[in-house]
Amino acid sequence: MADLGTPNVGNYASVWDARPRQFKNVLFQVCGFILLMEVSERLSYYGINQGLKNFMRTVIGWSSVSSNSIKSTWTSLCYLSPLLGAYLADERWGRFKTIATFGILYLIGDIIITIAANPHVLNWKETSVAGEFDRSNADTGTAEGLFIFGLFACIGVGTGAIKSNVITIGADQFNPNDPKEVAQKVTFFSYFYWCVNFGSVFSYGYLATLSVEGGGSISKDYGYFATFLICSCVMAVALFFFFLGHSRYILFPPNSDAMSKLVRVLGRSAWNSESGFTACSGFIFLILSFILNFAAVFMKDGSDARKGTTYAAGFMALFGCIQWVYSGYNYLSMDRAKHSQGGRVDDQSIDEIKSVVRVLPFAAFTVMWQCVYDQIDANFQSIAQQTDLRFGDSRDASQLSGAVLGVFDPIAIVICVPFLDSIVYPFYQKKFGKPASPFGKVLVGLAISTATMFYVGGFEVMRKNSGLIMLPNATHPKEMAGVKNEAGGELMNQLQWGWNIPQYVLVALCECLINVTAFDVFYSEVPMYLKSTCQAINLFMISMGSNVTSIFTLIFQKNIPNDLNEGNLEYMFYAVGVASAINLCCYTVIMLKMQFGMMKIADNLHQDDDLKDKDALIDRTSNQMDSRQSFTQQRA
Repeated sequence: MADLGTPNVGNYASVWDARPRQFKNVLFQVCGFILLMEVSERLSYYGINQGLKNFMRTVIGWSSVSSNSIKSTWTSLCYLSPLLGAYLADERWGRFKTIATFGILYLIGDIIITIAANPHVLNWKETSVAGEFDRSNADTGTAEGLFIFGLFACIGVGTGAIKSNVITIGADQFNPNDPKEVAQKVTFFSYFYWCVNFGSVFSYGYLATLSVEGGGSISKDYGYFATFLICSCVMAVALFFFFLGHSRYILFPPNSDAMSKLVRVLGRSAWNSESGFTACSGFIFLILSFILNFAAVFMKDGSDARKGTTYAAGFMALFGCIQWVYSGYNYLSMDRAKHSQGGRVDDQSIDEIKSVVRVLPFAAFTVMWQCVYDQIDANFQSIAQQTDLRFGDSRDASQLSGAVLGVFDPIAIVICVPFLDSIVYPFYQKKFGKPASPFGKVLVGLAISTATMFYVGGFEVMRKNSGLIMLPNATHPKEMAGVKNEAGGELMNQLQWGWNIPQYVLVALCECLINVTAFDVFYSEVPMYLKSTCQAINLFMISMGSNVTSIFTLIFQKNIPNDLNEGNLEYMFYAVGVASAINLCCYTVIMLKMQFGMMKIADNLHQDDDLKDKDALIDRTSNQMDSRQSFTQQRA
């Protein structure tokens, strides 16, 4: 292991040449351990993620509203904690110690929820049939406490804190002055992305079925226990591989104070600049929204306290986004905080941080899109489980788990990314004589995501109108009875499960249009040493999108009963669609007035001569990912 100083243009070669041992193939001989860790960790994460809603609904016995909102809040935490991981890795501990510490915390969380899923811990009564239990009147209080602690305090914090560091520590291993290693680095990101998607496909495929139906000698009652146990084991394998390769890694010490500097400059500029003040207050309101929503999801279903707290959380989220839009729209007012104008901050720091503030409106406008994206593992799964999931026409025909349909999202992404890059974008450039702008790509993506919510609302109406599947009762053949899905126990309707696929594909297309472009914007609009910090802001907006999903779910809780045939979930979809349409209009107006994303991104940095000091563009970190690689980080 080489633990060396921060690399820079002058000493790149010496840093990588200082390895105690030189490797012919860094990709496999060094980063192979990191890739093995990633595929194992992602399998563990998605294995837990796919089963959360149904576990909370059918095992612990929480309502569909609480299950969906808690699931979205947990996802929000998973994308909020990368801020902590980035700060500790860049400014305190370095990447390896951060990954190791939070990876162990993650494993502890896996073990805790595995214990919570054990039928004996759930206080189920064992029947005379081996492996089968009576769940009625069971006191699951102990299991619930273990589950929430393991899920939020351990896994939610652990997975997010390592999210922003695993891919980066892999990128650190390649010598940028060696053409062979530069080529291997490109291949590394491709392999890394493959590992992410393999983990998700396996989890949404096999583990989604195992958790609901059991398998082999594993009974249904042990399905979730077996699934979470597998997730614990593969996470232990992930850490084993990561530590096994320790002696081969090049490890850079904490080398950046970018995040602290951003906070410090904005805090000082708030005294002289409205832009600085609203940037700070907007972040505070968004965090308060998360805290209030976190409290609301654990309150009693239908209570006035939950309703009031939820509306307060929604107001905080809306006001926080408005504050960020105002801050970025008036980013030039930060000049008042310069020393040269009697302010409290040196001129160069204001010019650098001002470029981050200018991106804040764009960040705020992506929140509603991230809310749409979060529907995949929450409300989309709910409606999928009440379509006809059977393979065949009989009552006892085998069924597809509703969670399995989540696999169509990564599959569609793998198809859409090269399709857009190789066909759509070149065609646009040939047709109009200019490349598709970041503004235009996101505009199209926001329009499609808005239309998707109205489509899904109409789909839910069609699903309910298709009627229940009614077949002769197994014990009383002359009586007709509905057929229930095995995952959640809800009655299924006649609409076939395959009709759910379009909404997953549409969301995947929006990911390619919006998320890839967003990472490009967040990467390219700021000085080099602020790129990782700006990407953390992007992940923060994903967190806020999940937070908003939970808020919408709680607001419409009366319309979302456990059996969706008795409710009106489409009202929530339409409401999200209306909010998305308003967001789309505001995005168009504000971005056009700011001329944001209308030209080559590199030109935007200099259109106001904001960055006069060329040295501000020197890379002060070891993270040199481009936008596609950053998108891979988000998927990880």
